[in-house]
Amino acid sequence: SNYARLPGKAGGFPNRLKDTLMTQPLLISFLGKNTLDPIKGYRTANYVIDGQTYTTAYFGFALAQHLRPAKMVLLGTSGSMWDVLIEAHAADGQQEEARLRLLDLAQNNRVDAAILDELAPMIEKHLGCPVEMKIIPYARDTNEQLAILTTIAAAVQPQQEVVLDITHGFRHLPMLGLVAAHYLERVKQVRVQGLYYGALDMSSEGKTPVLDLRGMLQTMEWIRAFAAYDASGNYAPFADMLADEGWSAAECNTLREAAFFERTTNIVKAKEKLSGLKPALERRGSAFLRLFGDELQKRLSWWRSPQRADWEISLAQTYYDKGDYLRASIFTQEACLSASLPANQQNEFSDQREANRTTMQKADGRFLRLSHIRNGMAHGVKGWQQESAKVLQKEQSLRATLGDFIKNWRTLGKTPA
Repeated sequence: SNYARLPGKAGGFPNRLKDTLMTQPLLISFLGKNTLDPIKGYRTANYVIDGQTYTTAYFGFALAQHLRPAKMVLLGTSGSMWDVLIEAHAADGQQEEARLRLLDLAQNNRVDAAILDELAPMIEKHLGCPVEMKIIPYARDTNEQLAILTTIAAAVQPQQEVVLDITHGFRHLPMLGLVAAHYLERVKQVRVQGLYYGALDMSSEGKTPVLDLRGMLQTMEWIRAFAAYDASGNYAPFADMLADEGWSAAECNTLREAAFFERTTNIVKAKEKLSGLKPALERRGSAFLRLFGDELQKRLSWWRSPQRADWEISLAQTYYDKGDYLRASIFTQEACLSASLPANQQNEFSDQREANRTTMQKADGRFLRLSHIRNGMAHGVKGWQQESAKVLQKEQSLRATLGDFIKNWRTLGKTPA
């Protein structure tokens, strides 16, 4: 073996791997069944990883040899070719009675955890690292699919780095593997170093390439970021992702500042920051920006209108659509006030702006009601304005009322003809 044996009991490996787990990844791999030749198993291939070639029928073992993981977890069903795997790595007479029992169980689709635990030292000796072989269901329905995710999650320790191999197993398991990788990063908060697939069908001149599908995880992160933005209106999380796509640290920080100013309703400063990012938002220098850049730019385009009132009503509609009714009411009210002033006076707080607020509340009961609704949401005061308080008791009523105000914002605060 190319590995140094880890300290522990003779013939085995230690149960606690705190030191090695912090520096070496956990490797999770799947084992399926070659239905075309269940006796021989998978075809031997020359897998090329980072320029090095490893000859084996089981890609997970090539990856283990290359990565030298702290531990390997091998997942398969009760009908996976555990017997073929063990026989390929057993010496004459080694644990012969257990191997015979495994052959019988495999033929009847009844392989269980007990027999795999008994034979695990054989695979550990071959790989030079601790190995857990676990039985998973067939992923035939949602419950079985989630059970597999639960098994994977239980194998991972906090702050551990993980590598997933999705080469073998049922055809639908790679999709589950991708979900598992995303789940581990977002829910368990561990880092997935790689998501590997040994592409046997792409073999050429006796060499089989190995694909790292981590890009799919990055794609899911972009999708998640858009979903988070569409739910909250906060685009600051994009800054961390754009740093990997060629944006400078200053540009990323400017985007965070723009998000901060927008969410604190400092619309002038937010516009100033976003307008300065126009060249950066238009760049398409990476594959991710070519895929997502137009959508991001479109979502951050509210500042392109010439007047502040237009910026504010655009944001009012955006936050209304997201269910952020307090911000929607603030921006609607401020859009009405901005429109009551000449364009060159809209961007600064002034006595005239406040005077117009009082005048507009007296001139139009709808604008006064909008003010009451906004104050009710901001302060959580009950009973001080009965009609407005009633609107805030049900989301349907609030949506209808606020939606009407946004639709007719240009007439709010004006004396009826």
